[in-house]
Amino acid sequence: MKPRNKKQQEILALSGQLRPLTPSQKKWAFDHTIDHYAYRLKSGMATCMDCGHEWKEVGFGIYKCPKCGARVEIKNTTERVHRDKSYFNVITTMGGYQIIRMFLMIVEMRKGIKAKPAFLEIGSYWIDDKGNKTVIGLQRTLGMYIDSFAFGSPLEIRRDNDAFYNIAGQWVYPKIKVTDTIKRNGFKTSTYQIHPVTLFQQLLTNPKAETLMKSGDIEMVRHLCYHPADVDRYWNSIKIAKRAGFKFNAPSMWFDYIKMLDNMGRDLNSPSLIAPKDLKTVHDIYVEKVNRQRAKERMLADRKRAEADKATFEELKGRYIGLSMTDGVINLHTLDSIAEYYEQGEREHICVGTARYYLKADTLVFTATMKGKTIATVEISLNDFSILQCRAFANDVCKYTEQIAGIINANKKMIAERKRA
Repeated sequence: MKPRNKKQQEILALSGQLRPLTPSQKKWAFDHTIDHYAYRLKSGMATCMDCGHEWKEVGFGIYKCPKCGARVEIKNTTERVHRDKSYFNVITTMGGYQIIRMFLMIVEMRKGIKAKPAFLEIGSYWIDDKGNKTVIGLQRTLGMYIDSFAFGSPLEIRRDNDAFYNIAGQWVYPKIKVTDTIKRNGFKTSTYQIHPVTLFQQLLTNPKAETLMKSGDIEMVRHLCYHPADVDRYWNSIKIAKRAGFKFNAPSMWFDYIKMLDNMGRDLNSPSLIAPKDLKTVHDIYVEKVNRQRAKERMLADRKRAEADKATFEELKGRYIGLSMTDGVINLHTLDSIAEYYEQGEREHICVGTARYYLKADTLVFTATMKGKTIATVEISLNDFSILQCRAFANDVCKYTEQIAGIINANKKMIAERKRA
């Protein structure tokens, strides 16, 4: 689209003054941004698809071409043509703007012929000293592919989109030129595989990014670029941890840990707490604590919900309350309240409470004891009085199941009378 203001007019004019790719930039792109192969026939003759040289090679894996020195992967095939493409970026400056230039390389390699890649500039990001960005690029075409461009269209002012942003995050030519402001704010020689547009905008607008970059906390800079809210929220803790000598080698884990401390009300100004010697160990300890806390919260929520179920429970199970039976050795007694269901579940490590067995209309649950000790939790059918489940501690098999079944069978009449009541 046409430039709408003086700034866009200036950028469009400057873009026409950008130099074409240098031979060294083209060579770097060809050498580093695509895969390289040597196609081998059954005879064992391998052909370097980069330079066309042929030699006898019987091995597999990565080898160096005897002629051009390219590291090529040996591939057994009768194919004669290999096509590939890649996007790469050259970072430079002009007129006080930080520029990320985006290029497409297309190469067709034919057996026996030296490869001659073609290069096309897709567009560029222009970032001013306040972090504002302007995009110049080719027109995108309609279709299912995000990186489809109308190659005959002019480089004009365009709206930023996922295609340009993703391309700008691809390969970066290692010789980088940045503005004096970005250099002053801590940038040295590399983007450290951080998206350059995001990195430069943060260095130009965020003092925290400048502080972290100058102190060499690159992993934390990376986290800031993609999760700035985390750094803003816990910046004071970050400064305390840095003063305590903590190294942010795993920021994602550290932030997980800090958030757990925060949720549990711990002191985020304590150096010994927020700058642990062994982050993974304390992280795992707090994960367990959080899991226990969540389990407790779920249990309390379940109990509150159970209070609302009290009327339904009394309607379904009220007639069976106090029902007990024994053979003189084993005693069976119904669970007579919702609280007893939960207590039985917690004590025996089973889900009789959390799974809300107390709302099952056609079953009845007993606790089985021997000499005052619980030996099983028993669920029977109220249709035929058969045992549906007889579980020992932690859902283990109960060795008294047959004896318990005998007690149930001997008292079917009593259960049936309660059912009819």
